[in-house]
This record gives sequence, structure tokens and C-alpha cells, in this order.
Amino acid sequence: MEQRTVEEIRESYGNKPQLSEWLRVEQKLIDQFGGATLDSDWMHVDPQRAKRDGPFGGTIAFGFWTLSMLTYFVRHAGGRDYPEGALYGLNYGFDRVRLIEPVVVGSRIRNRSELVDITERGDGRFLVKTKNTVEIEHQEKPAMVAEWLFLLVYPT
Repeated sequence: MEQRTVEEIRESYGNKPQLSEWLRVEQKLIDQFGGATLDSDWMHVDPQRAKRDGPFGGTIAFGFWTLSMLTYFVRHAGGRDYPEGALYGLNYGFDRVRLIEPVVVGSRIRNRSELVDITERGDGRFLVKTKNTVEIEHQEKPAMVAEWLFLLVYPT
């Protein structure tokens, strides 16, 4: 199999950011996340109390839920998970994550992903860094900005 180069992989991403479709944040999704993480914080899972006592007029998404939705957004933005020829990609972590604005349940969010860097790691592996900005519809400030790292693996 022919070896890939950093330039070939960079070209496969293109020169413009990938933009996902809008996703409506539903209480059911937030409740499921709270159940899976054993987090019952009322600001996220109790709509009546959040409306009555909270500063946002209702429940808000968990910050970690917003972060975890990056996998969904990436899979639904560019038409495929990885550049052509890659066997798979492994989540390598994050260099930086900032939760800027709360995501109110009922709002819509989307992700803007931009390629930042690609570093060859040898043996058909490439470390890819993307900047991901989760936007909230009709709001100037984003919900989150995260620099996400993943390892692309090609056959050798």
C-alpha cells in the first residue's frame, strides 16, 4: 500500500471549515447523559426547578455533553469520518477546551471544525489537531471551543 503524506491528508480535509447541521438540544438527551454519568444536578435534569431557581430560564446541557457531541458533529459534517484510505481514527484527547456559554435546552447547536495541524508519527500514523467551535443559534458567543487531537491510522 502506498504511504500517505501530510500534504495528501491536508488536501483531503480541504481549505474551508466543515460545518455540521444544526442539532436541537432536547431534555431527553440531557437526561440520558445525566443517567449515564450518574450526575443528577438539578440545573440539567429538573426543568421545573431550573426554571424557578436557575439563572437561565430552564435546564442547560452538561458541559461534558457538549464536548461529547463532537463525535456526532464530525460524523455528520463532512460525509465521512476520516480521509479516504484511513483504517480508523483514535481519540487522542484535547489540547484545550473552553466552555464559554451555557447551552439552554431547546436551543440549537452546530459545530465548525477547522484543521489546525497534522504531524507524521511513523508506521502509517498521523496526529491530527482540529479546532472545534460549537455555535449556538442566534448567539454571538459560542458554547465551546476545543482543540481535539486524534490519531489517523493508515495501512503500512
